[in-house]
Formats: sequence, C-alpha cells, structure tokens
Amino acid sequence: MTTLAWVAAATLVALAVLAVVASRVPALDRPVRTAVLVAELALVVLVVAELVRVLAADPADRPDSMLTHVGYAVATVGLVPTLVLRRPDPEDPDGPVEPASMWVVAIALLAVAVCVVRLVQTR
Repeated sequence: MTTLAWVAAATLVALAVLAVVASRVPALDRPVRTAVLVAELALVVLVVAELVRVLAADPADRPDSMLTHVGYAVATVGLVPTLVLRRPDPEDPDGPVEPASMWVVAIALLAVAVCVVRLVQTR
C-alpha cells in the first residue's frame, strides 16, 4: 500500500504540473479536469482500502493517533471536491457556474499529494 500511495502522490504532482500548463493551453483544460476526476475516484478507493487495512489490523499495529490518520484520509478525498467543484450563487441558482481556475486545481492537487504522503507517514 505504501508504494501505491507514493505513486498516487507522484501522479497528483504530475497532474498539478499539467494543470499549470493547461492554464496557458486552453485545449488541455477538459483532459486535465477529466484526469483529476479519475484521480479523485482512485484516491477514494485508496483511502477506503487504507482505512479498512488500519481498522482490521492488530491494535498494536495501528497508527499512534487514529484521529490524525483519519483526518489525513478525509482531507485526501475531500480537498479536491471542496476546492474545485463550483456551485451556483445562492442568490442566482440558475446562473452560470464557471469552473475553478486551473491554478486552483493545481494547488488543490499539490495539497492532496501532501495529504497522501502524510497518510502513509502516520501509520
């Protein structure tokens, strides 16, 4: 699981770099957003597998702070939807919703990469 988490973190960093490039090359916008969605789904699977592994482990093999470990797990799957998915203005629910800037996507992906690494380190 550790190797898989490091691969996920490296993939997130690569996607962040692509998001920065997509801020200058509009043709890459949709493919990068699709890749972010796929990465988010993969992260959900990774985090669920990690939490099942930790909860099924012997109490001596569990992390020192389960609260910290679960916090990183929640941040890993919650940051991208929170920062990237946009909702309509409550005052104008039928109004247009512009997608988040690719810079916001890049920063969110870097933050999630850090959370994945910390999730592995808190075991």
